Amino acid sequence: MKKRYYLPDGDYERELWLNTFYTGVAGLPEAWNISDDQLTSVLNDRDAYRYSLIYQEAAIAFSETCTSCKDLLKRGLLSNYPQEYPLFEPPDGMPSVAVHPGIFTRIALFVAQLKKNDLYNDAIGRILGVIGAEIVIDFTILTPTLTIKNIGGYVHIRYIRGATEGILLYCMRGSETSFSLLATISKITYNDTRPNLIDGQAEKRQYKAFFMVGDVAIGIESPIYSINC
Repeated sequence: MKKRYYLPDGDYERELWLNTFYTGVAGLPEAWNISDDQLTSVLNDRDAYRYSLIYQEAAIAFSETCTSCKDLLKRGLLSNYPQEYPLFEPPDGMPSVAVHPGIFTRIALFVAQLKKNDLYNDAIGRILGVIGAEIVIDFTILTPTLTIKNIGGYVHIRYIRGATEGILLYCMRGSETSFSLLATISKITYNDTRPNLIDGQAEKRQYKAFFMVGDVAIGIESPIYSINC
């Protein structure tokens, strides 16, 4: 089954991940031949990234203080005392070692190196947090989104297939009163090249679709999409 990328997306989630990764690497036996420089690099990266988040929070709070200062100068009550400008004070705990940009690029290269080690297995990967969670798709709630355009005398239809095998496309046009299956589509585009029901007379076409797996409809019916031809 397909897995997600092991690194989380959120900034604070990555902070927690880095701490888990460092703790895991620090606990690996000597047989892994991890050098002190490698371990120190991960530690420094962890501390630097953690402090960057704290610094950012302080900067956001300082920005709000500056805004308050500006608003007082702009429309505050008259006073005999001048308005002082706020001064930014970096938060405590700044790391003593500065690191280069690209923390997670370095970490990803190190992870790739660890995974090539003969001692690596899934159990170790879970301890280090370098195995992504399995992607579980609930097919019962999937619904297609269609994009339809009138191009040069035919209707061009596009959708995103995702993990499905295609769509069952239904259409109702002109004077028709019910939808009927137009096509079973496995590609991500389809051209409806049928001539109008009445030659020379414009007609309204309406489309809807279901995702399919093995030619069987799954999920939720799409909205109805209309276009004049």
